[in-house]
Amino acid sequence: MNLRVRDVAAQLNISEKTVYKWLGSGLIPAARIGKTWIITEESIQSILAPRHSYSAISSQAMTPGVTPEPETALGPAGSSDANALNRFTGIISGAINQGVEGILGPRGSDPATAEAIAASLDYARGEVLLQGIGLREFFGDLGHARVLRQMASEDRAVQVRAILVNPVSEFARARAVAEDGAQFADEGRFKGGPLYNDSWRSLNVIAAMKKEAESRRHFGIDVRFVDHWPSVYLVMTAESCFLETYHFGKPASALDGSSIDGLVPMLRLTSGSSYAEILRQHFNYIWSGKNPYIKTHSLADIAEAMQVTI
Repeated sequence: MNLRVRDVAAQLNISEKTVYKWLGSGLIPAARIGKTWIITEESIQSILAPRHSYSAISSQAMTPGVTPEPETALGPAGSSDANALNRFTGIISGAINQGVEGILGPRGSDPATAEAIAASLDYARGEVLLQGIGLREFFGDLGHARVLRQMASEDRAVQVRAILVNPVSEFARARAVAEDGAQFADEGRFKGGPLYNDSWRSLNVIAAMKKEAESRRHFGIDVRFVDHWPSVYLVMTAESCFLETYHFGKPASALDGSSIDGLVPMLRLTSGSSYAEILRQHFNYIWSGKNPYIKTHSLADIAEAMQVTI
C-alpha cells in the first residue's frame, strides 16, 4: 500500500516539511514519478522495525560465554542499513522537535561559526539578546563589534540588550586565575592583567555605542553587569539562537585558547522553540535584578568603578 506524505509524517512523528527533506536526500526509501513520491508501507516499516533488536543484543551481552558484536558509530556491527537509518532519523527527529537547527563547530577554532553568528546579526531586526562573560567579540576589537557599529550608524530598528559579568567582581577574577594563573588572585596584578584591560577597552566601546544610540531614532543598546557566573554564551535574534555552554576545562593537549569558552560545539536553535523560550526567560530574569543574591549593576555603576567616562 502506498502512503501519503501526511501519513509518513504521522508514523515517524515529524513534520511534512521534514518528510520532503528526507525524501529528497534519500533517507526515506521511495520512488518518484514527476512531482509525486511513491512511498510504500514496507519502506516505512523498514525504518520503524530494524532487523536487530537492541534488547536481544543486551541479553546477549549478559549471557555467559557469549561475546556481543562490537558497535559502530551507527549501530551494532552487521546491522542493516535500515537499522542505521532508524537511529539516524531518531536523532534528527529529536533534534528538530527540540528546535535544534544545527550543531556548529567551536567558535574558537571554526570560522564558519563566527560567520553564521555575523550573518544572523546582519539580518536581525527587533530585539537582540547577548549574554556572556565579557563578549569581547561584540565590544572589543573582534568581528562582531563591526556589525553592531554598523547597526548604529545605519540606525537600524534593533534594540540590543547585553548581560555581562561585573569586571571587578570575584567571578571575573576567577576567570583570570583559571586562564592566566594563580598570581592574578592578587587585586593589583588582576587590575594590571589582560582580562581586566580587555574589559576596560570593551567598556569604552559600550559607552561610545550607548552615546551614539542616544542620537538615533531606531537603534538602541543597553548593557547590565551582574555578580553572577553565566551558564551559557547566548546570542538571540528574532530568527535564530546560538548557545554555547561555559566550562572550566580544556584538553590537556591545548597550547592556547580559553578555559571558559570557545572550545565546545555550539547549538543553533530556532527562536520560536520551547528551548529558546526558556533561555529568553532566563535572560529576562537575570536582567530584571529580582533575585536578591544576583546583584545587577548599570553601565554607570561599572564605568565609575573602572574610571571610564560616559
